[in-house]
Amino acid sequence: MKRFNYIGGLGLAVAACAPPGRVAPAGTFTPSSREAFAAVAQRTLPERHEIVRFRWRSDDGRMQLAGAGAARVAPPDSLRLDISASLGLGRAVLILAGERVEADPEIVTRMLPDRFALWTVLGYLRAPDADRVEHLTDGARTFWRTTDAAGRVTTFELRGDTLAGVVREEGGRMTQQLRLERGPDGRVNRAQLDDHAHGARFVMDITGRESSEAFPDATWRLRP
Repeated sequence: MKRFNYIGGLGLAVAACAPPGRVAPAGTFTPSSREAFAAVAQRTLPERHEIVRFRWRSDDGRMQLAGAGAARVAPPDSLRLDISASLGLGRAVLILAGERVEADPEIVTRMLPDRFALWTVLGYLRAPDADRVEHLTDGARTFWRTTDAAGRVTTFELRGDTLAGVVREEGGRMTQQLRLERGPDGRVNRAQLDDHAHGARFVMDITGRESSEAFPDATWRLRP
């Protein structure tokens, strides 16, 4: 099974040609800072804890998986997914608490997008580490472009404080793309991550959201 290493730092990398359904920004990117980008990312997060219910499916060209689940979101940096999956996997748990990642069984980390991408499929943005950060404003759209130590370029497109989409560029070509669909309330109801380099796709359909009180500490541990 291919690793769903979608957009490890995440972003909407603007390639020479705009990806399908997207219009390339007009203007020139100017240098910015990681601190400024982190402040923008913070504004995309929910104001309160929430529980997001969803259905998901993945296809890496060799194996197709599908299931349902729930995400517990505790801004600014904690996320827990409890999922069911086909092919006899049963139930699985993935916990992202700050920089800590835990999974049971471990294979779930290969089935799902990486920790930064999991935030974005829910419509939220966590700023990844980057060697260079740049910014561009084009009318109602703002673009934040990051370059990591490996030279991968990723750019986040936002409209106000709303994440609109993500693409990655490597070696001058678009390799990964995130598309978000939002409902009348402005919240994401479908996310699709395409890894063009490996022919893989991950789709999440959000079926419900509800606010929650703070989750107990045990939520962020695999076992008591």
